Amino acid sequence: MKKILVIPSWYPTKTNPLRGSFFKEQAEFLNQSGQFEIKILFGEVKSQKLLNCIKTYFKSFFGFRIRLDQEFSFKSPQSFYFVIPNNRWVSDRLLVFFSKRIYIQAFMEFVKNNSLPELIHAQSGMDAGIYAHSISKIHSIPFLITEHQVFVFHHYSRRKAKLILDAFKFADKVAVVSVDQRRQILMNQPDCNPEVIPNLIDDSKFEIVKKEKSDRFRIITFIYSNSIKGFETFFETMYLLNEKSSDFEFIVIGNGNTSGVDLFKNLNQKYGLEKKGKLIPKVLREDVPSMLCLADLYVCSSIYETFGIAPREAMMCGLPIVSTANGGLEDCISSETGVIVPIKDPRALMEAILEIKNRELTFDARIIRELALKKFGRRAFLNSICNFYSFE
Repeated sequence: MKKILVIPSWYPTKTNPLRGSFFKEQAEFLNQSGQFEIKILFGEVKSQKLLNCIKTYFKSFFGFRIRLDQEFSFKSPQSFYFVIPNNRWVSDRLLVFFSKRIYIQAFMEFVKNNSLPELIHAQSGMDAGIYAHSISKIHSIPFLITEHQVFVFHHYSRRKAKLILDAFKFADKVAVVSVDQRRQILMNQPDCNPEVIPNLIDDSKFEIVKKEKSDRFRIITFIYSNSIKGFETFFETMYLLNEKSSDFEFIVIGNGNTSGVDLFKNLNQKYGLEKKGKLIPKVLREDVPSMLCLADLYVCSSIYETFGIAPREAMMCGLPIVSTANGGLEDCISSETGVIVPIKDPRALMEAILEIKNRELTFDARIIRELALKKFGRRAFLNSICNFYSFE
């Protein structure tokens, strides 16, 4: 089995089990395939007192022993966790410098009790790619990057932006999760040639469920209170739909709380949708399939998506998708699977929903699932990753 060390930019913990859950699920799946042995090395940046930061940073010059915690996350896959201390008085440039040193030391601690990996796979160049590149240079281990984030640099220091771009330039291979993301990276770093490898959607966990007849058309979305997710567009769309039709309801899954204000609840009240909308701040990962199977349609109102896991999971349940032209989802939506409308256009979203609700547009759930399987099911993902990890 090929030994792979994954360095994720974020990762689920027992206190935050949904953050980066797809990294964990992918690693578990690849381990179960019998072709790879995947282990995780994850350093989490945490706010600490300035004195603690100074002590840790100072010790990083002397090869100090760093404690790797295996209890922070779940038992599978085997994961090694450590803390990178930070403080508001520490500049971005300084934090990156010492984070690299701490990651190198954590890797040295990791290999004391584990085999040297054959490959290092950075899940996102921001910031895992920086650390993978640093370790690769010292130990001459090939490193790969899969990018999952929006590729913009305005909130990084110039030094950090250069380190990210260098990681993409010198990586042995680069992958992205959508065609639009490939374009973004090449606009910023033409000295790489990313291949498109969609994220894994575990088709064994999703199925088409025959729904009982209902007098209400049910819409579902997974969203959170970041403007890039277009949550205001979604609620305005529901308001416009309510003016045209009364026999529908919607489910919003996601946290609308920002600075102590529940934006979703406020918008629901503003548009008089309290009797139409059910707001669920959080669901367990294992409950997602059953929630999707309650719906007739998935709606995505995002301004931008790098990939769009929840809509693709909905496709595995045979649901059609109405989505904005947000980049990542445009790879998988065709006349057989849904409708694409312009971003920030609630009226266009409403009209597309209404056409499907009124059966002016119809879709075959089996065809939707079959197309999803071909593009991002387990077999498709395994074939793509086997090629990505191969250097023959």
